[in-house]
Amino acid sequence: MSAGAARFGAPLAASLALHLVVLSAATGGVSDPVATRIPATLRVQLQTPAPAPPPAQSDPAPLARASPKRYLGSSEVDERAVPLEMAPLLYPKTAYINRIRGMVRVRVYISAAGRVDKAEVVEAAPKGHFEEAAIDAVQRTTFTAARKAGRAVPSQKLVEVEFDPYGPTPEDRL
Repeated sequence: MSAGAARFGAPLAASLALHLVVLSAATGGVSDPVATRIPATLRVQLQTPAPAPPPAQSDPAPLARASPKRYLGSSEVDERAVPLEMAPLLYPKTAYINRIRGMVRVRVYISAAGRVDKAEVVEAAPKGHFEEAAIDAVQRTTFTAARKAGRAVPSQKLVEVEFDPYGPTPEDRL
């Protein structure tokens, strides 16, 4: 017997036995008081489909009133959002081993509660190495909410995330 056959022999035998039990129960070979056979016949009846109802006339006013959430820019707020707790920045292993430096600019959309609603890469150098790590760190960061006229408001800001295998750790930068 080959090594492959020995490795797959027991699981294959168990699978075969299980399938035989299921098939025999389905065909009535095993009398199980719980699984009773119900004779059924399939009846097909063709009908002409009913005409589609006309589209419902809805009031377009509610749709016009529901506008998407607007995130104010830095110049539109009295107090900008500030990071409260920086999430740890995980340096990509391949980039660290090869001692690649990089920078990623991320546009962060912050809710009025200080949570990151969305983050998107605006620029990355070099491309393809650090984007995922930067997005992950920024999404896990908490902020104070931006304020306008004393009220917390949703805002957006541009965050630059640096990757330097020779530089200080993110904790040392605080």
